[in-house]
Amino acid sequence: MTFALLFFVALFLDQYMGQIVDIGDVWEIRCPQGCTCEIQKYSDLSLHQWASTNRDNNQDVPSDDVDFNMNDNPMAHELLKIATCVIVDNPEELLAKLPSDIQVLTLLESGSGDVDILLQATTFQRFTELISLDIQGIDYSDLSTKETNNRTDKGGIILASDAMYPLGSTLLYLNLERVKLSNLNLPNKDKANLVIKPVNSQETETADENQVPVSNTSQHKGHRLIFLSQQNKEDKEILPYDLYKQELEGYRENVELFAALGVLTHLRVNDCALKDISWHMFDGLNSLLYLSLERNSLKFIPEFCFYGTPNLRLLSLASNELLTLKSVDLAGLLMLEHLDLRQNNLTFLSELSFPPFPALVSADFTDNPLDSIFPSTFEIMNTTIKLYLGGMASKLKLQKNSLLGLRQAEILHLYNLEIPILERFILQGLPSLTHLKMRGNISSIDFDAFVDLANLLDLDLSHCHIQRISMDAFYGLEQVKRIDLSNNDLEFIPPGLFTAQQQKELREIILTSNKLTSLPLEFFRNLRLPNKQTHVQNIRLDGNPWDCTCVMVSWNPNLVNRNKETAPRCSTPKRLQNWGIFYALRKGGLQCRSPKKRYLRKSLKTRSFEEDNDIS
Repeated sequence: MTFALLFFVALFLDQYMGQIVDIGDVWEIRCPQGCTCEIQKYSDLSLHQWASTNRDNNQDVPSDDVDFNMNDNPMAHELLKIATCVIVDNPEELLAKLPSDIQVLTLLESGSGDVDILLQATTFQRFTELISLDIQGIDYSDLSTKETNNRTDKGGIILASDAMYPLGSTLLYLNLERVKLSNLNLPNKDKANLVIKPVNSQETETADENQVPVSNTSQHKGHRLIFLSQQNKEDKEILPYDLYKQELEGYRENVELFAALGVLTHLRVNDCALKDISWHMFDGLNSLLYLSLERNSLKFIPEFCFYGTPNLRLLSLASNELLTLKSVDLAGLLMLEHLDLRQNNLTFLSELSFPPFPALVSADFTDNPLDSIFPSTFEIMNTTIKLYLGGMASKLKLQKNSLLGLRQAEILHLYNLEIPILERFILQGLPSLTHLKMRGNISSIDFDAFVDLANLLDLDLSHCHIQRISMDAFYGLEQVKRIDLSNNDLEFIPPGLFTAQQQKELREIILTSNKLTSLPLEFFRNLRLPNKQTHVQNIRLDGNPWDCTCVMVSWNPNLVNRNKETAPRCSTPKRLQNWGIFYALRKGGLQCRSPKKRYLRKSLKTRSFEEDNDIS
């Protein structure tokens, strides 16, 4: 009886206080209304969606990177206590009912968004075992245009400057989205043209060095004018120094928002309207491995801004408004492996853009209006394996030695190129390259253009508006397995472009969607080895205006992709228009009488009607 009474008392207290009760090794969680509580494996947490350090934004390239923090974490298979709460106004009362030993906490803002929700030190001081904190404001991008237009700057989640102090010894993961970091922006330097500063000065008048002062030394109080801006000619108020100092000191206090988080490994501050950052923000974050400041309004990076994060492995500044990079901006990141600068306003890169990156694996500069890559830009990034350059806003022009120094690069993607003639000197300095993708305007490819890429496995030149290609363009590509020339303006393929003697490992040739009407007579024969065998497994010829003639009896149907959707079809003569080429050969549409035709008919005898390319 006593045991039963104690059980019901414990259950009542659990429902009221929201505590976790251990009953026979089974955790039962009772949460306050507005929250959900559960136990999950560390490996199943949603934080993996953003905390992964092996993110590859180009999914068509295989990635062998290892997520050093997630898979190797000793907590990978542990069960963690998780709470998710929806907050509309003051969260203090709601969070006070949560179990104090919660380890993962997610706060989601709801409501109209016009109420200030202040999170401060007292909000989190109960949670002494918290390792992950995720705070998300209202996502207005999901709302209708009308609702978005009615949005005001007032209200929303505000993170006080002392909010993180109680979590300094335990917090590993911090995610902030659409959260206001109180007073984190710099004082408005455009507010005044000058500041009046009180000073104590000594005025001494002397005739020369050897003479006695003309007048006695006197001390007096005065004001010194400090000019903040000389470029703006508009009239601005004169700001008293005490007020200016107060604003500046307030800024310095608030930029140390994360200073107490000495064990923090992952920090994400996304879509928080950051306009300025400072080295104070990240000073002392010696354990930080992952830092994302995506979707903010940063135009510049202060010098040595990330010097206080010496162990940083991934830095993302994507989707900001960065105008330029200087080597001192990213100085000190000697352990950095992944740099993401997508979707900014960078227009050029030079040898002065980067500091030493002795451990860098990947760098992504796509969707920037880059138009110039100066010679030797990447000499100092000589360990980089993956590099992505170019964007639709501007034509990318490469010079001689623009890519020099990338001796370990294996994957290179170049977008929106403007190169009238692709010559050998463009791709010099890339001896380890295995995957090359180029997009843009490349009218012509010169001989030996890829001769220095002896280890290349995959060459993607689709969507490049190529009109002419030299018969020796692919000379030296002895290891290449796939060549994609689809969606170009090629009207003919020069004899000897593809040969088994040169491209010894070639498996796939893609010529889809060009302007080809015929192939060289020896095209298929050149793909055979001396023993009559061939390594080529697939040739795509669809999407071309083929002129069907009896010369096509030399085509090897076993190599051409002949599915119903990808079969090459006749464009001329008109009576055979839209006929599958091999169907026309087999059914006599071309009326070719030769031993080759009989051999061709025999080899196709066992194939189904659909595989034989129905003309419908």
